Amino acid sequence: MKLYRFSLTFAILASLICLLILTWFLLSLVSFKTAENDLISQRNEEGRLLLASFINLLPSQSAQGDLATARHFAERLSIEKQFAGLVAVDERARVFFAVKDKEGVDKKLCDVLNKGVETYFLSGKGLFVSRYAPIKADGRIIGAARLTLSLQAEYERLNKSRKIFLAYFLLDFLLLLGLGSYLLSRFIVVPIRRLLAATERIATGDLSHMVTLPGSSELAELADAFNKMVDALREKREDIERYILSLETINSELQAARMEVIRSEKMASIGLLAAGTAHEIGTPLATIMGYASILRDELTDDPVKVDYLNRIEAESGRIDKIVRGLLDYARPNPAYYEKLDLGELLSATVEMLAGQGIFKNIETSLKVESDLAKVQADRHQLQQVLINLLINARAAMPDGGILLIDAAMGDYHSQRDDLSHHYSRNIKGGRSEAYERSFAASSRVVTQMVKIKISDDGEGIAAENLERIFDPFFTTKAPGEGTGLGLAISARIVDSMGGRITVESLKDHGSTFTVWLPTPDDSFPVQPES
Repeated sequence: MKLYRFSLTFAILASLICLLILTWFLLSLVSFKTAENDLISQRNEEGRLLLASFINLLPSQSAQGDLATARHFAERLSIEKQFAGLVAVDERARVFFAVKDKEGVDKKLCDVLNKGVETYFLSGKGLFVSRYAPIKADGRIIGAARLTLSLQAEYERLNKSRKIFLAYFLLDFLLLLGLGSYLLSRFIVVPIRRLLAATERIATGDLSHMVTLPGSSELAELADAFNKMVDALREKREDIERYILSLETINSELQAARMEVIRSEKMASIGLLAAGTAHEIGTPLATIMGYASILRDELTDDPVKVDYLNRIEAESGRIDKIVRGLLDYARPNPAYYEKLDLGELLSATVEMLAGQGIFKNIETSLKVESDLAKVQADRHQLQQVLINLLINARAAMPDGGILLIDAAMGDYHSQRDDLSHHYSRNIKGGRSEAYERSFAASSRVVTQMVKIKISDDGEGIAAENLERIFDPFFTTKAPGEGTGLGLAISARIVDSMGGRITVESLKDHGSTFTVWLPTPDDSFPVQPES
């Protein structure tokens, strides 16, 4: 059911009328109440003066002396329309003079007689004002008098004023209703309806219509803003049509990202579970290895049992290696960040591995850009990443080959654009807030980062495995040769430094792992783990 709404004219007029009624009501209330109080005060003051004149005409020695003058004054006063009664009592509260009085002696008259203080009282629902005053002679109270005046004439004048006031209000109301309707319709409603009609045309796709609104400067400014909006919409529509294809591509990428987020949450739970499990396994495993070592020392003359114990220790060591890998993955050691010279670190790492015979039958080439910026990272953790990537490259070339290590400055945005032309190369990367998920190399845009490329011409990585190589426990090596935690831990370390690891590989054509690291002044923030 469509909600009924009032028109703009009705809403504005109704608001103005309500304000008018409220204003007139408050004005009439204040003005008439003030006038009423003034009339009562005026009549009260008149009663005070008349009562004082009457008391002055009474004999000075006794309240009941010669009253001829006072009686004459009272008779002249009783002719007036507002006169309602006069009474006087002696010091014993006995009435000795009364004209048109019907109330007699009341409590206030007795109070005035006792206290000697003038006062007044409104009676008859406010239609009469009674003025009380003591009668004194030689400084003592010899009686009291009360003069009552009617307020009927004053209230009649007030009622007549109210009627005139109401007539003016009705005239004002009609003028507001008629003239206000005309002005609102001409200067507000009609321009708004024109603007509404233009909006409806725009909603149908017609962006050629321009609006010119009569009326105030605000409406003219609104028309100008509306026309500018139409021009902007006309320009943007062309841009929107131009980006439709790219938006469809982005939508597909968002769907894939959603699946990656779900996968990331699952892998985060697995990491927490692995950390707890590693702690629970570590203690009994150390006990097993300790007892096996003790038994081996005691059974040196029994080669068969010694062989069994050696196998127990070897397999326990393998479990211990997995446990330590789990702990490194789930809870890495605190990092110490410093500015590092990558050239020196790479040279030292290659020299160390070469000294251990890792690069046997491998032709190694190290190239470092002369003006390479320093990076802010933990030396030992970054060296752990490099060692892992170099050993993996060596394992991919069992019969020997060429290993290229190149460190230089790189524009991450340009790299993303370059990679977009080589989908056949199966480019993927590794990073995540939970440190397990993979991501497309085009997901972030950062300029001027340091890149370390480690390339081999070995076996390469199959396309179906490329998206999983940064997952924990995923490995293509034979059982017992790897835990599948190396790349996952490396991705986590690099991610904690604010960097990225990407891989470009093609089966039987080698692989290239690229470590992207921000410089201390880079826009890409470095957020060390606590």
